[in-house]
Amino acid sequence: MRIKEQNMTTEPENICLDCHAFRPVSFAAGKEMGICLLDPVFDPYLDEIIERDSFDGCGQLVQEKMFSAEQEACTLYDEVDYPEDPPESLDLMQEFDGVPIRQLQDNDVEKAGSSFQDHSFFWLLEHDERLQELRAEYGALPGGDRRMAADLEYHSMPAAQMFRKLVGETAPRDELPGEVVALAIDPGYAPALLTVGTHEILLGRIEEGLELLLSLVDLPGDTEDLHVIIDKAGRFLLDQLDSSRALALYEKAAKLYPDEQLFQAGIAACSPGEAK
Repeated sequence: MRIKEQNMTTEPENICLDCHAFRPVSFAAGKEMGICLLDPVFDPYLDEIIERDSFDGCGQLVQEKMFSAEQEACTLYDEVDYPEDPPESLDLMQEFDGVPIRQLQDNDVEKAGSSFQDHSFFWLLEHDERLQELRAEYGALPGGDRRMAADLEYHSMPAAQMFRKLVGETAPRDELPGEVVALAIDPGYAPALLTVGTHEILLGRIEEGLELLLSLVDLPGDTEDLHVIIDKAGRFLLDQLDSSRALALYEKAAKLYPDEQLFQAGIAACSPGEAK
């Protein structure tokens, strides 16, 4: 749906990165990639993408439709209104977008906390003071309280991000996704394990993502929607990686829940004739 000019010799006036409809997906080798939310193929998944900040149901489409943020924008381009004054020009005691200014300056990113785009969840949990404090604070609370706090964080952050984008405000570079915060609060929160695991893989951190997805099977059997979430992880692995990794997940789950047809069907889908 984008119009490209051939043999361009000058920089395009407008690029997709500055459009409200551009949704970042990954950043690797100095190149940001994303999708266009105006692309009709994503219409059935907009609630999932926008409200839950998840690609669980459209991972394959995302891979097929992903493009460079530097691509020339189409005629539907709707520019994001960036703040006129850079954070560096403001008093360090002030706040910018609700965050202390010092957290927004490039030379302070490591001190304040780093981006999930650049570092895995495990790295952040070890090095980022924000997540360390959350893990310590909620670790002493009853499981129900942790679960409630994680659930609130998981569902509130995407809404805040969407509102910020709609009003043309920019997020702090080191803002952590809701699912990352939720997983720091409650390491057994299944929706966050699924979402963070799949995002790790989409960002190229395969082993970290696999570790999180495989850990779903180790959760208590009475975890809400556990079987469905495990199956979503398996289907994602089938779409994104290969049948052997998906099979390892399904076989591990089937040993614990031999009567669960979702896992038996997943094992069958991993056969050479079914796998991608």
